[in-house]
Amino acid sequence: MALTFPQAQARNSRLLTEIVIFGALGCAFLALLAGTPHGAPSGIDRALMRDVQGIPWGSFSFIPRLASDIGGGIYGAYLAPAAAAVVFTVTRQWRLLALLAAVFALHYLLISPKLFIEANRPSPVFGVDGGGGLESFPSGHVQWATSFYGLLAFAAWRSTTGRWRWAIVAACALIVLGTMLGRMELGRHWPVDVLAGVIAGLIALRVLVVLHGIGLPRRNLSS
Repeated sequence: MALTFPQAQARNSRLLTEIVIFGALGCAFLALLAGTPHGAPSGIDRALMRDVQGIPWGSFSFIPRLASDIGGGIYGAYLAPAAAAVVFTVTRQWRLLALLAAVFALHYLLISPKLFIEANRPSPVFGVDGGGGLESFPSGHVQWATSFYGLLAFAAWRSTTGRWRWAIVAACALIVLGTMLGRMELGRHWPVDVLAGVIAGLIALRVLVVLHGIGLPRRNLSS
């Protein structure tokens, strides 16, 4: 069926919006990639890492590792997705279940630059704590946390109302921030790595939102 002029305008407006969003995120990721020095980290990364690792956690020293595990470790990458799959299956939300599978595919696609970029992980060689090694850019844990918990926030936003919406979104954002901090505190990634992980995760999340909207009436996308 042919689209009316207002419908065509609305479709073109949505398409332009998506192009702008993906373009901005893609340019941001490429800018970080271009600014990532091969081999040794930048002076800014080293200074920020020393500041993060200098935080006096005291009796709360377990928080960084716990945040890292919730974001993309045993809890975030295995237990939480399994629980979400059960919920989506029981509630017969097949579209969200398919998107959950897509999170995994997008994760491995968007962290693939690790295979081609010579980026050293933090280590005492660079004046910070860390175990060293390569494949530092971008942070897979942070990418996963951003896309997976972003999907949960999106699903919750559509199914809840009022303050619960904001509470769930805030909780998911806090998990992402905790994952970023945890990966730096544990000496696994530089600040540029975790920032790139967030951007890669946002790209994946936007893809998921677009896929979710395919075939749905426009009024149902925000309900």
